[in-house]
Amino acid sequence: MSDYDFKQLNDKEFEILCADLLGEVEGHRFERFKAGKDAGVDGRFFTAEGNEVILQCKHWSNTPLKKLIQSLIKIEKSKLYKLKPNRYLLTVSNPLSRADKKSIHRALAPYVISESDIYGKEDLNDLLKDNAHIEKRHYKLWLHSTSVLGHIFNNAILGRSAFSLEEIIRFSSLYVVTANHEAALKMLERLGVVIITGEPGIGKTTLADHLCLHYVAQGFSYLKIADDIREAESVFDPEIKQVVYFDDFLGRNYLEALKGHEGNHITQFIRRIATTRNKRFVLTSRSTILNQCKFLIDNLEHGNLQKNEYELRIQSLTDLDKAQILYNHMWHSGLENEYIEQLYLDRRYRKIITHKNFHPRLISYITDATRLETCPPDSYWNYIVRSLTNPSQVWGNPFDAQLDDFGRAIILLVVLNGSALGENILAEAYHRFLALPDNQSLHGRREFQSNIRLLTGSLINRTISSQGSSKIYLFNPSIGDYVLGRYAGDVVAILRGMLSLRTLRSTITLRSLQGDRHLTKADAKSICDALIENLAEDNFNDVSVEYVSALCDVYRECDGFDSMTSTALLAAVLFILNKGLGEATDYSFGVIEWGVKQRIVTPEQALEFVAGNIDTASGSASEMRAMSSLLFVIPEITPGYEEIVQSVKEHVIEEVSENFSGFIDVESAFSNVEYGDHRAAENELEKLIEKELVNLEIDFCGDDVDRIMESYDVIDGLHSYFENCYYDDDRETKGPAVLAIDEIDDLFDRS
Repeated sequence: MSDYDFKQLNDKEFEILCADLLGEVEGHRFERFKAGKDAGVDGRFFTAEGNEVILQCKHWSNTPLKKLIQSLIKIEKSKLYKLKPNRYLLTVSNPLSRADKKSIHRALAPYVISESDIYGKEDLNDLLKDNAHIEKRHYKLWLHSTSVLGHIFNNAILGRSAFSLEEIIRFSSLYVVTANHEAALKMLERLGVVIITGEPGIGKTTLADHLCLHYVAQGFSYLKIADDIREAESVFDPEIKQVVYFDDFLGRNYLEALKGHEGNHITQFIRRIATTRNKRFVLTSRSTILNQCKFLIDNLEHGNLQKNEYELRIQSLTDLDKAQILYNHMWHSGLENEYIEQLYLDRRYRKIITHKNFHPRLISYITDATRLETCPPDSYWNYIVRSLTNPSQVWGNPFDAQLDDFGRAIILLVVLNGSALGENILAEAYHRFLALPDNQSLHGRREFQSNIRLLTGSLINRTISSQGSSKIYLFNPSIGDYVLGRYAGDVVAILRGMLSLRTLRSTITLRSLQGDRHLTKADAKSICDALIENLAEDNFNDVSVEYVSALCDVYRECDGFDSMTSTALLAAVLFILNKGLGEATDYSFGVIEWGVKQRIVTPEQALEFVAGNIDTASGSASEMRAMSSLLFVIPEITPGYEEIVQSVKEHVIEEVSENFSGFIDVESAFSNVEYGDHRAAENELEKLIEKELVNLEIDFCGDDVDRIMESYDVIDGLHSYFENCYYDDDRETKGPAVLAIDEIDDLFDRS
C-alpha cells in the first residue's frame, strides 16, 4: 500500500483528487465553481432530499496542525455561518490523530456533523487503496505509488539509467499532463517508436521522460542511451519488454550524422524496434536539425520517419496549459510570499502566460528561488520582464558578471564537450587547461572542487551514481547555445578548450561549429592542425583510437588532407594503424584508406588492419561500408586478399541475417503487397536485400540473398504487419473524472 504525503501535488490538483475520491464515497459527482465564487466551497452536491453537502480541501501538509485549526476557526467558520450547509466534508493533507479530529470537530461545530466527515492523510490513503482506478487517473500521484516506484527502480538496465529515472521522479511534481502527453503516448503505443521534435526549451526531454516512465511502470526495462545507439543494441533482448530512450539523438548539429555514423545506424534500430511488439523507442531532436538531416541523409529521408514524428510547438499549448505550467512552478518553487505577490499584482501572471516568448524553460528560470539572492521582491517583476523580453541573454549576467576566468573556463569545457562528462575527466581537462602557457595570466579561484561547488545549481548540475562516480552537465541546455554564440569566431579560446578536452564528443562539437558558421573552414583546419601536433608531441598518450580517428576525419573535411602532409599527421595515421586492431570505427577505416592512397600505409598493413577489425563493424552499416571501401584500394594481388574479402562478405551476410529488420525496411516491402501474398512479400524483400548489399559495397550472388532470406519468417512478419502488433492493455488514459474549471483565474484563485 502506498503512503502518500501528497506533496507532489499542488493545491488545485489536491482539490481535484479529493473531489474524485469523496465523489466515489458519497456516490455523487461534486460540482465545482468559477474563481471567486466558492466562498469556502471546493465542491458540493445536493442529496435526493435537496440538502446541500459542501466539500472543502486544505493542502497544508507543511503547516503545523495548530495553525491549520486556527485558520479554520478564524476564516472557514465565518464562511460556514453564511452558507449554513446541511453537511460539511473536510479533507486535509496533514496526518490526523483521533485527538486532532476531535479538535477540528469542535472547531467547526455544528457544521461538521461527524468526525468521520473529516479526512486526513491516512484516510485519503485508505480510500486510494480501495479505489485504484482513481489513483491511476491522477498521474503525478500514481507515479509515486510504492508498486510503480518498485517497477521503476528495479527495471533500469544500467546504473546510469536508474539514476536517470530517479532524476525524472524527483522533478515530476513540475510536470503538467497536457494533450501532447496523451497524443504522443498514443503514437508510441501504435507504432512502437516516437521522435519528439520541437524548438529548444519547449519540453521535448520532459515529455520523453514521462513517456518512458509510463512504460517502465508497466514492467518494461529501461535504457537511456548516453552517446551511441550501440548501447541499445548491446542489451537488446527479443524476449523481454524494453523501452529505450535517446535524448537529442542527432547531437548538437547534423554534421556527425552526415557521415552516416549515426543516421543509418539509428534507422536500422528503428526498423528493428518497429517490428518487435514488446519494445518501445523514444527519441528527441530539435526540429531544425532533424529536417536538415532528412534533407542531407538518404537513410533518414527515405526511412519514412515522418509517421513517427511528434512535433511539440508552443502554439499547441493552450493558455490553460501555460497557466498550469506557471502555477506548478510557483507552487513548488520555494518562492517567498513577497515574490509570489508580485505575480498576483494586477494579475500579472496573465501577462506571463500570454507573452510571445513564453517557454517552459524560461518559466523554470524565472521561478527559481536560488537565482534571486540579489533581486529584492520589488525588483522581481522587472527581472521577469527582462528575461521574457530577451531570453537569449538569460545566461549573460551569470556567465559574464558572476564568474571569474576559471569558472568560465570550466563552463566552456563542458559546453565544448557537447554532453555530460565524468567529473574526473573534466578535472583532467581543467588541469591541462591551467597548464597551457597562454592561461598563466588568468584571474580568480583556481581550485577545481571549489569552482564545482560554486557552479553547481546555477550553471552546472553534478550527479553521483550508485557506484559513486559523478558526472557534470549543463544546468540548462540553453547555456550551451549562449556560450557557443559568445565564443563564435574566437579561435584562440576554442583551441584552448579543445587542447584540454581530448574527448570524442569534442570532435563532434568542432565539426558542428564549422558547419554552423561559428568557425570558418580555415579556422577549424588550424585548430585540427594544432590538436594533432599537440597529440604527436605527447606520443598520443592517454587518447583513444576512436578520438584520433574522429579528429583526423574533421581535419579531412576541412581539406587538411589536401595540403602538405605534416609529420604529426603521418604519426596519427600510424598510431591508428598500430593501435586500432579491434577498435576501428568508420573514421579509422577512412584514415587508413587515405594512408594507402598516399603510400603511407602498405597494402599488407591495410589488409591486416581489415582482418583485425572485421568483428568491429558489428551491426553498423557505415563501418561495414567504410571497411569495404578500404578493401577496394588494396591491390587484389596482395597476399591473402581473396580470403579477407570472403571473410568480410561472410561477416556482412551474418550481420544482415541476424539483424534482418534493422537493415531491411520490412514495412516498406509489405506495404506493396496484399495480405497473405507471401510470394509477393518475398520478392519485395529480396529486392531490398539486393539494394542493401549494393549499398554496403558487397559483391553478392543469388545464393547470398537466399541465405539472408532464410533467416526471416516471411509468413509471421507479413501477418504481424497487417495485424495490430502492439498490446491493447486495459489502462485508462482519460483524465480525472472531475476536471478543473477551464479558466485561468480559477487556477490562480487564492480564496
